[in-house]
Amino acid sequence: MSAGDSTPAPAPNRDLSLLAPKFRLAVESALADCKAAGYNAMVYEGYRSQVLQAIYYARGRTVIPPKSPVTNAFSNLFSWHGYGLAVDVVDAEKLWAPDGGEAWFKAVADIFKSNSCKWGGDWTQPDTPHMQWGLCKPSPSDKARALLANQGVAAVWAAVAAS
Repeated sequence: MSAGDSTPAPAPNRDLSLLAPKFRLAVESALADCKAAGYNAMVYEGYRSQVLQAIYYARGRTVIPPKSPVTNAFSNLFSWHGYGLAVDVVDAEKLWAPDGGEAWFKAVADIFKSNSCKWGGDWTQPDTPHMQWGLCKPSPSDKARALLANQGVAAVWAAVAAS
């Protein structure tokens, strides 16, 4: 359900065609490498709408569980998910609780890193499922938001060499 009403929340988007072209190739290659290494990894979410970002931001800040925040980005314009330049990767069967716990996420992250991605687990406030295009800064800048508003997402992808 969405915050404050009975409307079901939109489902996480797993459509890899909404990712920047080079990032999509990196994600697909990393997933194949994960499979070859015995990790049952899947993209839980790629592109994230503003509606879903607002729901995630409310979690931990309102009555919507869990008790602690799940994102610091109040808008999808402040997360690379809103640009098709980030994905959340989890175990295809056990989601956020894979056998091996954090070691599973680190091993999968090492594979993604070898495929031109950065890992949210390396941040001061770790986000272990989060992978993003390696040439992106930790979060989108004012310049990225201006490019998106004035020239569209393809201009952002070009600026970070992901087209």
